[in-house]
Amino acid sequence: MLAKALHVHIDNNMLHLPPHIGSGYVRFASLANGLQLLVNETVTIQPVQFIRLPSAEQSFTLRFDEVLHVSGLTIQVDKNVHKENNDVFSGIALTNALSNFSYTAPAGIQDRCVNIYFTAEWLQQHFGIQADDELLRQYLSIKTPVFNFELLNFHYRELMEDIFFIKDGEPLQKAIQQNRVMLLMEMFFKTLYNRQQTKNHKTLPEETIRMMMQIESILVKDLSVPPPTIPELAKTAMMSETKLKNTFKQVYSYSIYEYYQKSRMLKARQLLRARRFSIKEIGLLLGFRNLSNFSIAYRKEFNMLPSDV
Repeated sequence: MLAKALHVHIDNNMLHLPPHIGSGYVRFASLANGLQLLVNETVTIQPVQFIRLPSAEQSFTLRFDEVLHVSGLTIQVDKNVHKENNDVFSGIALTNALSNFSYTAPAGIQDRCVNIYFTAEWLQQHFGIQADDELLRQYLSIKTPVFNFELLNFHYRELMEDIFFIKDGEPLQKAIQQNRVMLLMEMFFKTLYNRQQTKNHKTLPEETIRMMMQIESILVKDLSVPPPTIPELAKTAMMSETKLKNTFKQVYSYSIYEYYQKSRMLKARQLLRARRFSIKEIGLLLGFRNLSNFSIAYRKEFNMLPSDV
């Protein structure tokens, strides 16, 4: 349907955006146990609207998004509308096909997204979660003007990178896709249930979560330079240094510098796999002036040297 609307062809389950719309691709994969996967890395040069009408049968979409230049994006679930004011959005959303869902994106939006489609029967069979489960119903019933989402952290990004990296026809392609998709789903549902079942859990205000999302985007925006200092980030967040450090760790599970370093190593692995630069060039691109320090940091994170990739 998308290819027909854009007047383009599908080649090896991949669709490339036509130049008058933007650049990038949308890739589809049908996995072994009935899961369906849709991956896109796109940049649009004109406004885009996507509308999903309600379905008569219950099914779900679990969407992992990293979006730049997103200010002005409008998301609607049934009659509830949320307009994004930040320039960066990194989040996860579970939606039900019984609901009307749409988004209207401004020109210039950059989106890296992993969409996972599954039925209510699949969810019950493989995860033991009934579609009418109380905790799941509570999550899906939150249709306030604030769109219901989970934050995208380093662990999710690491699994997403493996999905983006794998190419059609490569050895173990299906196995890698299946494994990473299942791990993404397990992590999401485990986080969701752990949080909702913890009686003493205190939910942070939405404004605080959004601010932490902004701080995280500043940290990973340019990994070739040292991160801003804690006092600089605290000023941006308009909170004390102690509160910033504690809140960031509460939201992302790592200290600010640990998170920056892990993100830098993930970017290093992505560049090494692409094989466009030498190890030395990648080290320099990521701010390492000493190749030995780069190798030590990479081995600490992935238990292998850059030369082993």
